[in-house]
This record gives sequence, structure tokens and C-alpha cells, in this order.
Amino acid sequence: MEETREVSGDGQEPSLEKLEALGLILSKSRSEAIRGREASGIEQEWTEDEEYFEGIDDANRGESKSFRSKPPGQISLRDPNSTSSTIFPNITRPYCEAAAARVGDILLPTDDRGWALRPTPVPTLVSISKGKFPVDIQRQIEGQIPDPAAQETTRQEIVDEITKDIESAKEKSSKAERRIDDWHVQCQYHAHNRQILEDCTRLGTGVIKGPFPKKTTVFAFINGKLEQKVDIVPASERLDPWNCFPDPQCGENIHNGSFFWERADITRKELSELKGTPGYIDEQIDSVLQEGPKKAVAEYDDNRAQLGTSESENKNLFEIWYFHGQMTKEVIEAAGGQVDEDLVFAQVTIVNNTIIRSTLNPLDTGEFPYDFMVWQRRANSPWGIGVARQIRPSQRMVVGAARNMMDNAGLSGGPMWVVDRSLVVPVNGVWELAPRKGWVTKEGANMDGKTTKDAFTFIVPPMEQERLQGIIFLGLKLAEDVTGLPLLMQGQQGKAPDTVGGMQILNNNASTVLRRIARLFDDLITEPHVRRYYNYLLQYGEDEEKGDFMVDARGSSALVERDIQNQQILQMSAIVANPIFGLDPKKWASEFLKSQRLDPKRFEYDDEKWRQLVEQLSQRPQDQSLAVAQLNNETKERIKAFELQYGQIENDKQRAFEGAMKEIDIYLDQQEQSGVRSIELDKLRARLTENREKLATQIKLSGTQALTPPVEPRGRAESGKSFQQ
Repeated sequence: MEETREVSGDGQEPSLEKLEALGLILSKSRSEAIRGREASGIEQEWTEDEEYFEGIDDANRGESKSFRSKPPGQISLRDPNSTSSTIFPNITRPYCEAAAARVGDILLPTDDRGWALRPTPVPTLVSISKGKFPVDIQRQIEGQIPDPAAQETTRQEIVDEITKDIESAKEKSSKAERRIDDWHVQCQYHAHNRQILEDCTRLGTGVIKGPFPKKTTVFAFINGKLEQKVDIVPASERLDPWNCFPDPQCGENIHNGSFFWERADITRKELSELKGTPGYIDEQIDSVLQEGPKKAVAEYDDNRAQLGTSESENKNLFEIWYFHGQMTKEVIEAAGGQVDEDLVFAQVTIVNNTIIRSTLNPLDTGEFPYDFMVWQRRANSPWGIGVARQIRPSQRMVVGAARNMMDNAGLSGGPMWVVDRSLVVPVNGVWELAPRKGWVTKEGANMDGKTTKDAFTFIVPPMEQERLQGIIFLGLKLAEDVTGLPLLMQGQQGKAPDTVGGMQILNNNASTVLRRIARLFDDLITEPHVRRYYNYLLQYGEDEEKGDFMVDARGSSALVERDIQNQQILQMSAIVANPIFGLDPKKWASEFLKSQRLDPKRFEYDDEKWRQLVEQLSQRPQDQSLAVAQLNNETKERIKAFELQYGQIENDKQRAFEGAMKEIDIYLDQQEQSGVRSIELDKLRARLTENREKLATQIKLSGTQALTPPVEPRGRAESGKSFQQ
């Protein structure tokens, strides 16, 4: 496709005066978007959330020089002479990072994707492909063809034709799916989605842009030489929410608004290099360079020469703004364009208040190429609530309790002292405690039975660590409750019961948050974003990849459930092996390997080995009676081998037992010859003989029981009478 679809289709030069007027009109829309976002209060919340994510508040702001300052009008509440603790135990960052990592690990695996393209099913055609004709079609065939044989032939021809069409649609959907997936790989779609999940947990909202035309350069070694190919392909990228300004009247969905503004920074050099690029107006770029950088503001005054802008602090950095929205035919013609429709979907690039480019939307649908992902919805607002905002009260509890505990530890670290100046005086004249300091009795002091020790009193403040630590633990517990992210999801077991059942219950309870996030991701990102890629494919792709398809966003139904049900997948092995359930063992093995974070392709047969295996399986099976006879013979041989092996083992046991008994007899004879009392030896010999008989009997019984099962096979004896019959 072309990189852009120019508004002016007849090649006429745009009127610079009309472009200037159009730029001022769009500047008013831009100021409206800026003012609307400021009035919503979301920018104040973002600043607070980012500060807590970095572990910064009013108490320790002076310790960090790299972070942005407080917004205008807000001052630090900390006394510069205060010696209180400024410690900030940061639980916001680990909660945000754990949530983003956990969700990203499930929804964006490296071996799978959370969507698929399916041909739109037509129930009538599907039924006919299975040989089930509706009544009206059946009657039509019977009315037109009297011969029953010819009717059957006609029905079979219809079934074959519809089956062919269905297979063709499946093939096209598979090609379209591979094409979109290839575009996603080229632009690193998963990496951008992981970034928006991080934005989503920190700020509550993540923004992704796409598809938009992007120029790519590919190098290939062809026919002995290196060739370079430049192509225009659709791409996606993550946007910083701070640079997005939707229509203030859009509600919860930005696509319900009339326009959308995107902001970015561009250097003077980059702006100069845009001259000569197709679609950009060189005269307008020169005008902007001569004018110098200006910054867009919310204020808008029709009487000002520079509407909605102010002087920029950085003289080498320009603000470039991208407008997406509806424009009337008159506005397009003012920009030098020529269109037939009264209302078109346009994209305009503005620097300061000057239009440097004006094009039509690459998609005929006119959709904004932006999608918002929110962690938690906010009523009547496109901006969401993130983990950092949810956890803010808990973070304040932990910080307050920790700082009080440190302040208390500072007081309790050493005693406070009281000195009676009427009794003692310091040798050096300095009233303070110090090592090896000298004190003397004050001249003329009335001791009245007192000593110099009575002049000093020491007070040790109580250590309140346990009470304050209880507040910290309460804050941590509330953090789990308000976010729905227990420590178990962060890799910490905590007080979870260390049993299979207990862990499974906790895992299932924790999965409810994952399911909710996955469904939001499907609804807000996967389905609309992939659908726009599909529309792009229909508009600019190959005919063999086009069809009537629908996007199946399956992040919650497949990826999350697969991750949660790892144990269940393993337990399915017994029923998968039984063909009566109609389950595909190959698909089950693939899903099982994925659940263990393994790539199934690493375990697949090579093409040649798989072909040989298929040929072996396709050979005609032998007669069942011969197979049974062969199995019986193999079983008998194995039983004989087992009996021989068992007999050898029993003989070895018997010889070892007899040898041990002989050694004992020899020992007793030696003791008797050495003068040991014969009465005691006779008793010992009698006990050994008794034990010898018992052991011999046990050996025989163990051999008998090993060969004779305690339960007879069915049919040989009545139930409960195995040893009687």
C-alpha cells in the first residue's frame, strides 16, 4: 500500500492562507482536549502514583533530585529543621511489577497468542456439509429431479461443493492469521503489550497505537549479492498516557469521541529532515523552523495572534501533534484537498499552530488507531484506576507506622537525663553528658543526706515496636484485600496451608482477578486491535487471505485457564488415552507441555521419522486371534522367567539362613567348651531352635503367598469364599 492516502487527489497545491486558518481551528480543538484532561484531575493522580511508585512524598522529596517536582500550587509540608524519619518502605513498586509480570506472563506467552481468526459460520451451510438438508431445499430437489438416484447424486454434489467452500474459508482464515501474526512479530507486538500492562498497573491506563503504516527496510542475499527492500507494513507501538488527549466528551470509550490528539517531541534536526518526505509541506516546515518552538496550552483566546501556545523553555525541542478525527468537506478543501464525501476521517500533523501534513485515515472505517487498557474501570472516564492508586491508603499506613517506629527507636535508643544543678557542676563548665566527663559537688550545696548520684535522673522512653509493627502488618493485609493480589501471586506463600487441597483453593481464589484482567484485555485491546489489523488486511492485503472472518479473543478462555488448570491437565492423561472419550492425545500433549512452559515443537518428530511412523501405523493389522495367542505366549514366558528368578531368590535366602544358623551353633559349642554354664547355654539353644522354626515357617509362607494371590479371579469362587472353595 501507499504510505499515506493524500487528501488532495487532484494534485492541486494547498492554500497556505487556508492552511493557516485550518491550523487555528484545530488548535482550538487541541486546547479543548488539553483543558479537558486537566479538569478531570487525572494528571494530579498520575503524578502522585508515579511518586509513590518511586518511593517519594513530601517528607523525602529533597533527597531525590531526578524526579519531577510537585505540580504548581503544591508545596512541601515538611519542616526543613525537622529530624523525623523520612524512610519510605515501598510496597507500591513490587505490587505493580508483580501484577504486570504475572498478567503478562499468562496473556503474552512466547509460544502462543491470545487470538485467532475463525470463518463466520453459516448454520445452514454447516448442516448441509454434514449431509443434513433443510426441508425447503430437500423438497426443491425432489420437485425438480424425479429420479431418486439422481436426487442422491445432486445432494452429494451440493455437499461436496459446500464442503469445498468451507475448507477454502478455513484455509484463507489460516493464511490471514499467519499474516497478521507476522506483522505482530515484526513490530514486537508482545513487547509493547507488556509495556502497556506496566503503565496500566502504575497509572491505571495503558495505551497502544496501531495499525499505522510504517516503513521497514529488509536486507536479503539473493543471487550472490546483497539486496535492500523497502516496504510499508502495519505496525503497533506503546504510547505514554501522558501524551494522549482524547475528546473530553468521549465517556469511557475514546472511539465515541469526535477527535483524538497525540503529542510527541521532535528536535529541530528531525523536523528539518521531514522536508521532501511525501505528504509533508516544505513551506510550512520552514515557517515553523523560523518561528521557533512553542508549547501548546489549555488557554485559548480568539484575539491572540498565537492561539493556544506559549513560548517553549527548550529552544531546540518542538512539540509535534497528531490529530485524528472527522473533518468536513469544506475543511479539507481549505487544506487544498479534494474529496467527494461531506464528512471524511482525516489525520493532520501540526507543529505549533501550523499544519505540516494532512492525509486521510489509512482505514476506510475511520477508527482511531488507539486502544486503552484499564486495570479497573472508572465511571464516565476513559482513564482507569491502577494498582498504585488502589494500594495508596495501605502504602500511607505502612509509611506512617514505619516512620513513627523509627522515630520511637531514635528516642528509645538512649536515655533522657535530668540533672539537679543545685548539687553538681560539670568540671569543664559545659552542661551535657559525654564519655569520661567530670562532675563535682557544687560549692555550698545542701546535700542533706544526698550524694552526687542523686543529682542525676535517667528516663528511658518505652519501645513501641510491636504495636507499630502491628499497624504495618495491617497495612500489608489491606493491600492484599484492596488489590485482590495476595502474596501467593507474588511468589510468597505467607500463611497459605501447605497442602495440595489448600494450595489449590488459594490458587483458584487468586485466579478470579486474573480472569477479570484477561477479559478486560480481550475486550479493550485484543479484539478491537486485531480487528483493525483484519480491516487493514481486507483493504490492502492479498485476495487469497481475504474472507468473512471474526476475531476470537481467547486470552481469558485459553491462556488464563490453561495456566490455572495445570494440575487438571496432568490428571487428564488417563481419559485421553481412552479413545472412547474422543480426545486427541497429540493436542493434549501439546497443551500439557505448554502448561509446563515448554515448547511442543522441541519434542515433535522430524518429518522423515514421522513419515516412517505413519507408514508403519497404516499397515494392515494382523489377525486378532493371532495377536491374542502371541500375547498369551509372551505372558506365559514372562511368568516362567519370574518363577525361575523367584525360586533362585528363595534358594539364596534359605542357604543364607542355614549358614547363619550353623555359625550360631559353632559359637555356642565354643562357649560351652570354654566353661560357660551349660544350663544357660541349653536355654539359649532352645530359644534359638524355636526361633529357627518360626523363621523357617515364615520363609515358606512368604514363598507360598507370593505365588498365591489372596483374592481369586472373578468366576472361580463365590464372593467372600476365596480360601474355602
